[in-house]
Amino acid sequence: MADDPKLSRRELFRGKIFKPIRDAAARGAAAGRAVAKQDISLSLLQRPPGAVAEGQFLASCTRCGECITACPPQAIRWAPSEAGEKRAGTPFIDPIRQACVMCTDTPCITACEPGVLRDELPLKMADAQVDKLSCLAWQGQPCTLCVDQCPVEGAISLDEANRPAISPEACTGCGVCVQVCPAPQNAINHRALDNRPFWHG
Repeated sequence: MADDPKLSRRELFRGKIFKPIRDAAARGAAAGRAVAKQDISLSLLQRPPGAVAEGQFLASCTRCGECITACPPQAIRWAPSEAGEKRAGTPFIDPIRQACVMCTDTPCITACEPGVLRDELPLKMADAQVDKLSCLAWQGQPCTLCVDQCPVEGAISLDEANRPAISPEACTGCGVCVQVCPAPQNAINHRALDNRPFWHG
């Protein structure tokens, strides 16, 4: 598949990233993970990659939905009314339902005419850590799904005992590890950033 010159980069990316992530998530559900019972924390929303500071984001985002339409895995969603009057209708990502897969061409940023998603800003969206008490690998069971499916090189690695660890410098907080974790209690502590940079362009 990777050698077929007729495949576009987008088609290749869909085949090599989206399907394995969805398959892995299905395996996690089959293993007994009750993801449906978990819900998003509306106290802090994960914005798409390259988002400006939250105050600037809320003031400048036009709620046009272009980033939502442009997102290949349909990871970007409309914030519901429960998020509050100011944030309802703004774009956010809920990795439990569909994680960002870190598209190399960042179509969400390209589609954002108001400029609240910017190439010049870090792509980091959230902080993530492995909960060793919940992680299957840290409890002696074989599991490397988070490492296998992570789309960011160097973000998650295995130690000498095949246990995962997340590099805060490399991790973008995309949430793929959250989505694919098969542990009965999700073993990824994931928190959206509350200190994104202000854009001075």
